[in-house]
Amino acid sequence: MLKGGATTVVETELKGVIRYAFDHVRVYRIRVESLPGHRTNIYLILDGEATLVDVGFDAEKARADMMKGFDIINRDFKEDVNIEDIANIVITHGHGDHFGMLANNRFIGKRVYIHPLDSNNIKDYPGEFYKWKHVSATIARESGCCINPNVGDIWTPDKFPIYARNYDLMEVSDEQEIINGYEVYHTPGHSPGHICLKVGPVLFLGDHILSFTTPHQSPKTSYEGGGLENYLASLKKVSEFEVELGLPGHENSIYDVKDRAQEIETFHHKRLEELIELCADEKNLYQLTKEYYLMHPEFIQAPSIDYLVDEEKVNALQEIKAHVEYLIEHDRMTVSNIEDGVIKYCSKSG
Repeated sequence: MLKGGATTVVETELKGVIRYAFDHVRVYRIRVESLPGHRTNIYLILDGEATLVDVGFDAEKARADMMKGFDIINRDFKEDVNIEDIANIVITHGHGDHFGMLANNRFIGKRVYIHPLDSNNIKDYPGEFYKWKHVSATIARESGCCINPNVGDIWTPDKFPIYARNYDLMEVSDEQEIINGYEVYHTPGHSPGHICLKVGPVLFLGDHILSFTTPHQSPKTSYEGGGLENYLASLKKVSEFEVELGLPGHENSIYDVKDRAQEIETFHHKRLEELIELCADEKNLYQLTKEYYLMHPEFIQAPSIDYLVDEEKVNALQEIKAHVEYLIEHDRMTVSNIEDGVIKYCSKSG
């Protein structure tokens, strides 16, 4: 039980589904397996009308997990709600493990809220997919390595038959109130159009803050609105909210959002200092990324980035480049050389 002023949030778990109840509102967390070993938290808000926050990936296991969750909500928590009753869907950000199940025919016709910087994933997913392929090839080329990420049939456009005409698409902005006065906050960083949603004492965090993992960062030169500078500003913004509970898109509930935000900020500043030390001598991005993860193999669950598949290598390169950009912006690192399209970096003394 969490208490904040006159508001009390009562948490109850039955058979893997968690209910968070406060005032007249009930929020249910259903955990679905979007991809093998990768679970997404989707949240059902019952507050006069039914709202979903994120929907997961449209995979057979995820659909089964979602329906099992609704069964538990109805049978064990004594609600009376089904998919057809959903009036609103809020997508925290445009990553497929959060919006992919919009492809399910049962969601067609629903009102869908998303930030305009991420809405192209619904309006033109093929275009966004091929943009991602181009961005990945560019960072690989500039990093001095030869990789061509092959995502097989997981993220290809045929797996995302999602068309804006099938939904009542509502693009939201920072500090906008939607549905029953729920407050939208634009929190760019993990994605350009990432949002958090405040419902009373509860903040739906998407992937902005997770309970254990430090969310992935992409360079702002790859995605306008991304970048570590934006992410850290969004962390500070969220840490100032008066909330009792943070509900993330993965992992576990967060009972002190401000404290967790400060932990993540500290983590990034430590990484920045380590990269400065590693780049005392000139290095390209692949060399710098490899050396950093040799120091911290726990972050990639492999002894070296050489062991990663190409898609994972791209993610590692993007993560480190987002930090390199930040250091350049803050005059702690510089581009020292460009040869045959490969960019080399070097830390600045002092």
